[in-house]
Amino acid sequence: MKLKVFRKDLNLKHVSMTAAGSVSVVRSVIVELEQDGIVGFGESCEDHAVHLMTADAMSEKIARIGPALKDYALADPTAFDRFITPMFQDDAASRCAVEMAACDLWGKIFGRPLRRLWKFCGAGPFYSSFTIGQDSPERALEKFEENPDWPIYRVELGGRGDIPLLEKLRDRTDARFYVDAAGSWGLSQALDYLPHLVRLGVELIEQPLPPDRWEEAKIFKSHSPIPVYADESCLSVEDVSRCVGAFDGVNLRPVKFGGLLGTRRAIGAARAFGLKTMVGSPVETSIGASAAAQFAPVLDALYIDGPRQIDRRIGQGVELDRGRICFSRLNGTGVTSLKSLIRAT
Repeated sequence: MKLKVFRKDLNLKHVSMTAAGSVSVVRSVIVELEQDGIVGFGESCEDHAVHLMTADAMSEKIARIGPALKDYALADPTAFDRFITPMFQDDAASRCAVEMAACDLWGKIFGRPLRRLWKFCGAGPFYSSFTIGQDSPERALEKFEENPDWPIYRVELGGRGDIPLLEKLRDRTDARFYVDAAGSWGLSQALDYLPHLVRLGVELIEQPLPPDRWEEAKIFKSHSPIPVYADESCLSVEDVSRCVGAFDGVNLRPVKFGGLLGTRRAIGAARAFGLKTMVGSPVETSIGASAAAQFAPVLDALYIDGPRQIDRRIGQGVELDRGRICFSRLNGTGVTSLKSLIRAT
């Protein structure tokens, strides 16, 4: 098996506001695994809210395992994941890109989409929300106008004008609203916001409080008629059980769980504990988004609009028709790469 690693800076269409400041570029790591002329693709991005690895550090760590994979013949991604796990220790982010590529390669070798191999066969149609990043109400409206007519909008909050922003968006659309506070609210603020969120038709609240406020999270959940999902509070499969009683659901981004197999295990654990499930594909290329889309038939919520947030297309895979997921006809995760756009940077 041949391994290649690429670094790519993803330029955002709009500057993204976070607790750490403004972001105009997201740094991505893309992995190719080739066996018998068949290529699988995986991706992982910097995301300091859930892991501390830089893209350069991930690239270097992944490249170092190339010699160990040289004589490996992929037949089962689970066995492959067991093989590579000791090489990454607790670094789920780097492992994610390699494991995702292996899952894509496995599906292509066996000639079937990954979701079919895993028997994720809901009837559909399936939808992704569109993310409107934290911004002023005026700028948020501009982002909305660039992507009208989606059935669901996921609005990132955490500024001073959270409720006025939602009110302006509600004046423009009857679409469903999810909100993500990214742990930026205090308990009293979150409780004050609740009547307004209900009035504005918000259907899902993601990570309202800082991730270590477990007792406060239980209090907020007990008051909220809107389902509350954990993101930064759920960084491993072991964290899923901790979310019971504090959250109604969990956001299971593959980068947190070492790839698609870990995400699949986390979905099973969440179901066993009666929690709702969401998979998020943050700002990334079609490689990561197409992989996350494979879980659509078994989820309560999904956002894979990351490729819409960057200024140029990288890879071809899942398409979004005003939020409706149009799966690729290709096998595996359904993605093929445009190699000219992922040269090492």
